[in-house]
Amino acid sequence: MTSGELWAHREALEAAAASLLGRMLFEFSRIDVNLGLCLVWVDGGANLESLTPKVDALSFHSKLGELAKHAARKLPAGSKRRAAYDSWIERMHVARIQRNQLVHGRWGIEPRRSKVVNVIGLPTGDGQQVVEYSIDELSSVNEELQSLLRELGRLRTHWPL
Repeated sequence: MTSGELWAHREALEAAAASLLGRMLFEFSRIDVNLGLCLVWVDGGANLESLTPKVDALSFHSKLGELAKHAARKLPAGSKRRAAYDSWIERMHVARIQRNQLVHGRWGIEPRRSKVVNVIGLPTGDGQQVVEYSIDELSSVNEELQSLLRELGRLRTHWPL
């Protein structure tokens, strides 16, 4: 590969990664809003007015914790409904951690191996973590977020809290 081809490949990888990372932010924000709505509409929205500012102030991690509390309180342990909520919350925690790494790291491109590189931690620190992604792997992150959003919608429709 010539240096010009390598440069063009790097630019194409960066553009594709930037698009996928931007899409990830959109997908995650959709989940965040729908999770918040799920929490304020607990008990059929009976406390909508008082819950809205409280839920709005919560971090995403705390919103997941609140959802887990409501599911534990309202759904019988071992039930299909409870298992569905617990599974969704577990998957969402994994996606949340990955999103945090993707958002808080710095990015580079390794065009010779067609990899997008995420480096977490300061260059002056000992605890840097390097994670390489292919474009397909970044795309899979978005597919999982889309799946999680659809599943949350199903949970809210079929088994509202």
